[in-house]
Amino acid sequence: MVKTRRRSRPSQHGLLASGLILLLAGCSASAPETLGPAGNALAPCPDAPNCVHTGAEHPPGIAPFELTPGWADRPAEEVWSAVESAVASLPGTEVVTRSENYLHAESTSRIFRFVDDLEVYRGPGSAELVVRSASRLGRSDLGVNMRRVEQLREALQARGVVD
Repeated sequence: MVKTRRRSRPSQHGLLASGLILLLAGCSASAPETLGPAGNALAPCPDAPNCVHTGAEHPPGIAPFELTPGWADRPAEEVWSAVESAVASLPGTEVVTRSENYLHAESTSRIFRFVDDLEVYRGPGSAELVVRSASRLGRSDLGVNMRRVEQLREALQARGVVD
């Protein structure tokens, strides 16, 4: 009986796993420098379908988040406490920072761990909450950010905060 010696070569599974690790590591890009209020607004959306901005009507026709009369005159701390609670109730979403007129949260997808940024801003004396939800990577989000904004609207409506 003749013994043959097998040559060692890279495993296809190992290469696939390495590629997947590299891909997933890229899914958590760092937060963009444009986060946060700039003047009395949030940064506009890029010219891509992976961002929703209620203050800039992107996409066109997106309804604003108008505070109900009962909430428009409440102290800022009460409003932001309700907003923070509604944001934290969204799947995969964690509040990162909150101030007296701004909130930033990160929403992470379950499977690929993509991170999107959700921002809420209320200008001085305004009865409107401006909401912006944007993907950090890619061009299309398959409607994820629009659904997130609508889920936030529903959560705030259930609390009586917005119309």
